[in-house]
Amino acid sequence: MVASDLVVQSVANGLLLGGIYALAALGLSLVFGIMDVVNLAHGHMLMVGAYIAILIFAATGITPLVGMFLAIALMFGFGVLLQKVLLQHVVDEGLEQPIIVLFGLALVLQNVGRILLGGDARTADLGIPGNGFDLGFVFLSLPRTVTFVVSVLLIVATWALLQYTKTGQAIRATAQNRTAAKYMGIDTDRIYVITLGIGTALAGAAGALLSMIFPIDPYVGWSYLLTTFAVVVLGGVGSVLGTLVGGLVIGVSENLGALFLGGGYRNVVSLLIFLGVLLVRPQGLFGSGGGS
Repeated sequence: MVASDLVVQSVANGLLLGGIYALAALGLSLVFGIMDVVNLAHGHMLMVGAYIAILIFAATGITPLVGMFLAIALMFGFGVLLQKVLLQHVVDEGLEQPIIVLFGLALVLQNVGRILLGGDARTADLGIPGNGFDLGFVFLSLPRTVTFVVSVLLIVATWALLQYTKTGQAIRATAQNRTAAKYMGIDTDRIYVITLGIGTALAGAAGALLSMIFPIDPYVGWSYLLTTFAVVVLGGVGSVLGTLVGGLVIGVSENLGALFLGGGYRNVVSLLIFLGVLLVRPQGLFGSGGGS
């Protein structure tokens, strides 16, 4: 019999972790919803972002919260370069070709990481004094609380970009109908470049935040890819609110699964939710309305 206080603590930890999951999944959802590309390298992009923050922390002692901004900038540039050099030749050429290219990219990133940094897991420290917040009935650790707040802020910033900027309006128009967007004078090729840049940058930001909570090694990309897929399927492709709710649900369910079934079943819970939602409600909890 599991004590009730452990259940409450697991739910709280899951909610805080779910914020980062939502941030990571938002990039995957944007790329799929707008470009119709299943980014199989998304988890490995997250891994690269984590290593950027870890290496900066190891070399300078600067908190990964600052390193995260460099990770965002570098990963945005990586996404732009990837679209201009590689993906533009296969996007809109069918579903299979981008998948094959991105699967190959994931393997390249994984092996480059293993060769350059070794296979050992590394982690970073928040770099801010303090243990956390004791609310009496639950304890909120400082790294999890800070990373949750930063994740939500980045999600809100992305939502505001999509809602209130001309670039965001062009992105949403392209997602609804690329041909019509072209007739309206929107440079959809440029929108694809920006979209992949944003999606990759969000993966880098999530990786930097996760590096303060979990060890990172070159092989974690597949695990986080599965988790972000589960979040996107649960929340609904293109829905920012759905992605946030999906992230929180997956975070809580993983923690409760680890509590009741053991840590080895953490990813199994995500997979079961992924399959269950596909069977019962394939459009996700928030449908395919997207954009909000």
